[in-house]
Amino acid sequence: MIHTIILNGVHSAVDKEGLARSIQQSAKGKIDYKYLDPCLNVSKKITKEYKTVGHIIAEVLDKERMGDYKGGTVQVTPHITEEIRNWIVKTEAKNTVTVIGGNVGDLENQFAIEAVREMTLKEDVRIVMYVPVPYLRAAGEIKTKPVQHSVKELMRMGIMPYALCLKSDMDLRENELRKIAMFTGVPQDRIAWHTNGLGDCGKKLSKYIYGNKK
Repeated sequence: MIHTIILNGVHSAVDKEGLARSIQQSAKGKIDYKYLDPCLNVSKKITKEYKTVGHIIAEVLDKERMGDYKGGTVQVTPHITEEIRNWIVKTEAKNTVTVIGGNVGDLENQFAIEAVREMTLKEDVRIVMYVPVPYLRAAGEIKTKPVQHSVKELMRMGIMPYALCLKSDMDLRENELRKIAMFTGVPQDRIAWHTNGLGDCGKKLSKYIYGNKK
């Protein structure tokens, strides 16, 4: 079973949910879609697809009150991170695709990012990082540094992305894609990009990740 996790860097104004749905719809076999919101709200409704980190923390605290941990110390790791992992991997489908809300580097989603890191040690996980590639008008060129720094930040947290999805202000040329591949360590054939809309990024990534398509 493959668990695809979609994270983003630089800013959160990218369509992670749309990308996840496209990956889900492009692959053969049933794939469960989930969205983990890093907020601490507990009043938001839990669904099969949606949960907040606040819900998960509340569930862990309820277990502690009921004596499930037999008086032991309850900590972020392993108790909360393990609950996050359990929620992501719980499925009757062939595979899963999960969006982690927020932005890599944000304080609010550190619990979720750490849970993903721990998942990579126990599950078959494919991390897709969704990053914008801006055009700097003053310089008259596309800037790849935001992608490079986003991947380095993720690697600093112990996670290496399997593939990249790039939202570019302009068409990316071969030399720019080679540069991104070289400085991020993500093979060029696992880098998808688009300008307006998602294009065929979901289909391409689905093929990279699951090795099949409809």
